[in-house]
Amino acid sequence: MTLSASNPLPARTRVLLLAGLGPALYVVVLLLDSLTRPGYDALDHFGSELANGDRGWLMIANFVLAGTLTICFAFGLRTVLRPGRGALAAPVLVGLFGLGLVVAGVFVADPKPGYPAGSAGTANPTLHSQIHDANLFPTWGVMTIAILVLAARFATEKQWGWMWYSIVSAVAAMATLLVAVALYDADTQTGSYHGLWQRISITIGFGYFSVVAAGLLRRGPG
Repeated sequence: MTLSASNPLPARTRVLLLAGLGPALYVVVLLLDSLTRPGYDALDHFGSELANGDRGWLMIANFVLAGTLTICFAFGLRTVLRPGRGALAAPVLVGLFGLGLVVAGVFVADPKPGYPAGSAGTANPTLHSQIHDANLFPTWGVMTIAILVLAARFATEKQWGWMWYSIVSAVAAMATLLVAVALYDADTQTGSYHGLWQRISITIGFGYFSVVAAGLLRRGPG
């Protein structure tokens, strides 16, 4: 899996690795949609709240597409990791991360106070919102562990730069998510700057896989 190598990759593998850019695409759509959605405050609303409103279909599609592409990336990762440490664990964990994104899109979160315009929140959470909320930490958990498994793989190959990038990304992604959750009051369904911290976490964690995918794609033509 040496990212600096020039070993040619089969065309099918390159296509699967190209799917690893899906998480970065999710980040771009999230940030652009956050800035252009009328009445939505990206600082004080979670990203998943964009699944509500007239343009809610866009965030739902963003979740599902990014998750599906991440699962495809997991198959490509399995090919380039064999044999060696994490050859099975990392792709499985990445695939579960992708599945978590699909679940987040299929099971939409309930509206919170302030968005869509006039919303006072939801007194009695719906089942699909409860599934969405319960999916958060399992998804971030498998994402974090997947990054750490890849860090261990990079360590065995003495790719120290990639190893430390992986470790820092794993710690920072989970830490910033915890900050976002701490800033949110579940009783009032409001908070301050939890949307900002969640976006920082998403950018770090999701973006990591796309950076690794891009590094693997540089190994040479298929």
